[in-house]
Amino acid sequence: MSARTTILAGLFLLMAAACGTGGSGGSGLNANLITRDQIDEEGPSNAYVIVQALRPIWLEKRGATSFHNEGEIRVYMDGSSLGNIESLRGIHSDNIESISFLDERRASYRFGPGHEHGVIHVITKR
Repeated sequence: MSARTTILAGLFLLMAAACGTGGSGGSGLNANLITRDQIDEEGPSNAYVIVQALRPIWLEKRGATSFHNEGEIRVYMDGSSLGNIESLRGIHSDNIESISFLDERRASYRFGPGHEHGVIHVITKR
């Protein structure tokens, strides 16, 4: 085999290996999403308990201002602001289709400025 063929074959194998990785670490779980199936597995509850059980890190302040404890994690339901994380306690799990976490950048893009610690967004069944 010529050097050129060997290099092309090596590049092809490298690209094939890179394309074969799913990016999720093989677990199949999205760290920023809680699905209806996962909610059902937890049983009847409220959104706060579901998040606390499945993604407790969502309840911890993160971001540039977390050291100063400024701001709070905001909660939205179907695109409307509900308040802070305590508002999750009033959302029964039977009504939830999914729950997602948006970091500061994504939350600010979707909902505007003022989301230093991100957003927990609840989508209800329609």
